[in-house]
Amino acid sequence: MANEVTYQLYIRLRRPCRIRAGRLPGHRLPAGWYVYTGSARRNLAARVERHLRRDKPRRWHIDWLLTRREARVVHVRLSARPECLENAAVGGRVLIPGFGASDCRAACGSHLRYLGTDRPTAVPEESLRRRHPGLRALHTALATGD
Repeated sequence: MANEVTYQLYIRLRRPCRIRAGRLPGHRLPAGWYVYTGSARRNLAARVERHLRRDKPRRWHIDWLLTRREARVVHVRLSARPECLENAAVGGRVLIPGFGASDCRAACGSHLRYLGTDRPTAVPEESLRRRHPGLRALHTALATGD
């Protein structure tokens, strides 16, 4: 779809870790599944591809998590729906208030949600066995409009 501006990164954290994202206080994150919802008005593919790289300057809150060895983006979803609607629909728990939500006008609390230890239904099981599952999922979503 040409109108997609929202992306969701499904992240598997293999073991607990402690992060401090930008000016936010440090937090300990339990192992399990997370989803981060973001948006890009232009260059959506480039933004998501940047998130998928480990070696990068830390610019956004999510960079502090995605540069950790414990974290791996396993699946990517794209949507034309507004960022905050997608974020609210995913459910989960807010573990770091304000994370990724410094420009949020909908009082989401956080754009990083903890989903628990079970694989989310949105993540295909075969993604767990792929070498670069996030990049592959992004390219598939761009090609099919899903």
